Amino acid sequence: MMKNSLFLLVAVALAGCSLFTKREPQNAETSRWFIETMYYDVKHPYLANPLVKDVNLRTGYYRESAQTEFKGCVLYLEGLADSIANQQPLFHHLSESGYRTIFFDYMGQGGSEGSMNNSRVLDPINNSLQISTQAQVVWNKYSEGCKNSKKIVIGWSTGGLVSYKMAYDRWADAVILIAPGIHTKMFIGEAAENPSDLLTFQQVISERTLTRNTFAGGRNPHVEPIKPTSPAKVPLFATNLVAASKVSQTWKISEKVKGLVFLSGVEDTYVDRDATIKTLKRNASHFGIVSYDGALHEIQNEVPEVAHDMYQKTTQFLNHITSAY
Repeated sequence: MMKNSLFLLVAVALAGCSLFTKREPQNAETSRWFIETMYYDVKHPYLANPLVKDVNLRTGYYRESAQTEFKGCVLYLEGLADSIANQQPLFHHLSESGYRTIFFDYMGQGGSEGSMNNSRVLDPINNSLQISTQAQVVWNKYSEGCKNSKKIVIGWSTGGLVSYKMAYDRWADAVILIAPGIHTKMFIGEAAENPSDLLTFQQVISERTLTRNTFAGGRNPHVEPIKPTSPAKVPLFATNLVAASKVSQTWKISEKVKGLVFLSGVEDTYVDRDATIKTLKRNASHFGIVSYDGALHEIQNEVPEVAHDMYQKTTQFLNHITSAY
């Protein structure tokens, strides 16, 4: 019984970041980053966990290019153990296309305080622990002055699942999902080959399992390390993530919410591409779907032919959404 409970706790699936050694920040376009600390007030309703403390989150935005017409703002939601500092290539492309990207690191990730173990995808008791609730607070803080008042959310992996929730809740007007955690796999990353790594708390989220891009001869965008190093180290969040992914498979998305989904190949050890396609066709048939055979989980930092195609299709979708309103 104890073995089964432990297995349920740590056999989780989605991670949205990489396992890296610390690298120096990139020099390109550093002036476009605006980063600060935002105090986040964690509510404590009846029966909520009073041990969860208020935290300082790293928040901010990546400015649109001054040489490009400003088209509006988008909200980016990262993956489990990700860092906003590791997504500069995608942010830079959006900037060059005229979009400002608003972002934040989840509790215990990147430059934010606290523990990811206190985050939730779904929480019927303490709404303030939900990533989607925090995302709305961050959006409200930085979206003033955005030319386009429509709420557009881009989410990768765990962030893709949260973005899907925000589409289901009708908060988002449009979403772009990158390898979303609607169907998580049981043994992720390195654990796909060595399942015992989950049970022994080994690092399972690694760069080699997330992208085929070795960045040979170029700058590796992953400048900050993974936190936490394994979903097994945040069992409360990991269990909630798995449960939320199961629930999300029943969500019917309104046709008023537009969507574009990028999916990796069957080699992705974090999410099930084919099962995700079936669910989307059943519950969000109006969403566009683009699949990249052979691609791994981190599509936005995949080999150039994949990443650049995704960037271009993202811009086309955003331009259509913003021009339609």
